Amino acid sequence: MISHFHPFLTQPDLVVLNNLSRDIHTAEKPEWSSSHQGDPMGDPKGDPMGDPPDDTTTVQLLDSFNDEASENFQPTVFTGWDEKDIPKPILHYLVQPYTSWAKRIVRRPTDVVFLTHILLYLTTSVPSALYLFYHFSWPHAIFHWVMQGWYCGSFTLMLHNHIHNNGLLASRYTRFDKVWPYILEPLMGHTWDSYYYHHVKHHHVENNGPGDLSSTIRYQRDELLHFLHYVGRFVALIWIELPLYFWRKNKKSLAWRTLASELSSYAFIGLMARWKLRATIFVLVVPLVQMRIGMMVGNWGQHALVDEVEPDSDFRSSITLIDVPVSGLENSAVQHGWDS
Repeated sequence: MISHFHPFLTQPDLVVLNNLSRDIHTAEKPEWSSSHQGDPMGDPKGDPMGDPPDDTTTVQLLDSFNDEASENFQPTVFTGWDEKDIPKPILHYLVQPYTSWAKRIVRRPTDVVFLTHILLYLTTSVPSALYLFYHFSWPHAIFHWVMQGWYCGSFTLMLHNHIHNNGLLASRYTRFDKVWPYILEPLMGHTWDSYYYHHVKHHHVENNGPGDLSSTIRYQRDELLHFLHYVGRFVALIWIELPLYFWRKNKKSLAWRTLASELSSYAFIGLMARWKLRATIFVLVVPLVQMRIGMMVGNWGQHALVDEVEPDSDFRSSITLIDVPVSGLENSAVQHGWDS
């Protein structure tokens, strides 16, 4: 079969691509179809280049990947590797015991990857930030900035799941599940709770419509000046525009809570800056500016296409990812389409 699929595609991606390639071969050479009816992946968890199946078998296999009772189900542990990519000794002695433990911590076995990332950030970002305040050095500051820039996308997607599902961990860990965002949000460029207020209570309500403060409708989305105005307005004014939006909607409690969230975050940054300015710039200020620019760049791309007939349609005003590997956690554009 075709051997040029991207090596970092997930197993479901490979199954779908294999099925599509079968359709192409069948259309080009009808006699090829009858002689190449095989397992969708060579074996249930094996070679994705095996002979592809018919559509019914493909759908059944894809369903089994998400069925926790199926032998084909594999909880996502890392965003960069599936089980097939991990050396067997490491898989057997480290990854599988960790996975068994983690499944008891998270709400669902599919959420093991979130615990992996919570632990990753708590054991790298937090110590790095604390040490910068204890002993600042320029190499460490630059390394920390690069590390946080690498982390912030995956963190925001994890936070996206957290705010939509009211947590990620099992009920007996509810207290910790409520605390870790307050520890990590400032380090990743989020003011406390602001992502929840803007994304869930505002953006999903307005859905990129005229009342959406981050709407792209009024902008020409292939014009640089329009883009710069869009990003600049959000970075400079969202701290006051969002509370005023809730006030106009007669949601005064949300207005006060949003304003308190923003102002308390800025006050915290200000206090830290008076204590250790250079460390604060790299630990709190740079991630904040970087994150807010990044979120608007992402939103601009996700809402770059606006249908003239039905601008509020989730399907007519959507984007399509083509030939791009999307990991188990980094699927913002995909999820943005279905939960708008």
